[in-house]
Amino acid sequence: MDKDEIGIDLTPRTNKQPRMPRWVPGLVLLAVALTIMGLIWFLATNSQSFLEADQAVAEREELGEKRFQLLGSPTSTAGSDQTFIVENNEYTFFTIVFDGVYVDVVSQGTPPDLFDQGVPVVLEGNWENSPLPIEGYIFSDGVNDGWWFSADRILVKHDNDYRKDRIDDAENRGQTE
Repeated sequence: MDKDEIGIDLTPRTNKQPRMPRWVPGLVLLAVALTIMGLIWFLATNSQSFLEADQAVAEREELGEKRFQLLGSPTSTAGSDQTFIVENNEYTFFTIVFDGVYVDVVSQGTPPDLFDQGVPVVLEGNWENSPLPIEGYIFSDGVNDGWWFSADRILVKHDNDYRKDRIDDAENRGQTE
């Protein structure tokens, strides 16, 4: 018997699997490239520079209103005579020093518990050359030159590597005279 007599087609079939369109790998590659470019842009525009007070004062014209981190040591503890409520906002006025260069600071909110005279701090914010939140306020141990640092975050300076020489250096460079 041949196949014509049975009426069944016995020729092998080719397996036709669905094929991915040619443009899909290109689309995936484009998505990966855009993601990498977006990540690089995000990191570049959201990074903050870390400056010691003496360097920040030297570069304040160039920094303008750019946000950055500032390192120094408070010249006094932030007492109740330095904290004021202005239009429902709390401000603390103090001065920091680093390598003999002083910076007047207006911080939004209350400083953290570890904030103390001579203990290095990192402040996040930007330079201001405008009237203070309290008109006519005079920083008792400050510069009072019209420039002040507007801080919205205070971090007490310490690090996980408690080497005595590093701590001593930071404390010595942050002292007044």
